Amino acid sequence: MSTLKVRALWLGLAPLVLLAPLRAYGADTTPERTLVYNFSWSMDQVVSAGGTDSESTSVNWSTAPMDMRYYGNAVNSKGTITAEIMGTQPDGGVIVSIVMEGQNVPAMSPATCVAYGNTAVICDPNKSVYGAEFTLLRFLGSNFVDPNRLDASKHWRLSHDYGDRVEQADYTIGGSSGSTIQIGETRKVEETTGRKSTSNVDTKIGYDVSRSVPVSVQEYVTTRGDNGDAGFSKSTYQTTLDLASDTMAKAP
Repeated sequence: MSTLKVRALWLGLAPLVLLAPLRAYGADTTPERTLVYNFSWSMDQVVSAGGTDSESTSVNWSTAPMDMRYYGNAVNSKGTITAEIMGTQPDGGVIVSIVMEGQNVPAMSPATCVAYGNTAVICDPNKSVYGAEFTLLRFLGSNFVDPNRLDASKHWRLSHDYGDRVEQADYTIGGSSGSTIQIGETRKVEETTGRKSTSNVDTKIGYDVSRSVPVSVQEYVTTRGDNGDAGFSKSTYQTTLDLASDTMAKAP
């Protein structure tokens, strides 16, 4: 699989673009399966305009010089994400046509992506994918839960080095209810070139092993960016996903 490269912020509602080869399919291709998720998303951000690299509470920001002040911002959204499973590539990647619709979400046409069981995702470079969609795509690959990866503690680790971004994630299986297991994810993402940043991610995943899809995702992300003399930024993102419908679900 080719190296992935990110053009835009990969978290939250900022558009995400990944560059890599992608098998095309016809516009009239009928999906093998359609998944619809209800989502909610929120972002809180604080940005310093310079002069310090820490969130010191000892500074009276109301009287500090303009180049040392903090600026806050908050955004939230909710709606639906529709993921159509179009097929499987020879290398095992699941082809997904995905689109988000909701509040504070600029309308976009569906993007075609390929999701792998190791959480890697490749998307059409001519399309943009929102971060909440990417959160879902990471868990739609075949064999995301692979018994061959598990150690004695029902734990596994995945690492990715994309050149300008390094990720390391740990997964642990907890309790279960019927065919749904609970998975905890702890992930660290470091942007190593350009505007350097570090993200710490904690995620709770309800995963239906009989259908090989997540039925719920709760993701909490803290990202800190270092802008050098220009200051710094700290952002927190919360994403929740709940499966609303699945065309492969068995009738009661």
